[in-house]
Amino acid sequence: MIEVHYGVVQFEDRWAIIAKGLRLGDYETKADAEDVVRRMADQAAGLPVQIHLQDADGSFHRD
Repeated sequence: MIEVHYGVVQFEDRWAIIAKGLRLGDYETKADAEDVVRRMADQAAGLPVQIHLQDADGSFHRD
């Protein structure tokens, strides 16, 4: 089964959402990007979604 993965990552002083081969949005805060990625996950047409969030030290964890 297909699984969708989204990441919330920091680029310099801004935040973006990434997916396979894509970089989406330009957000001022991590919280703004997280709000959007959660809405995207809710609309994934029944596909399982994994959200990966970047921590302050640069590592990622699943939400």
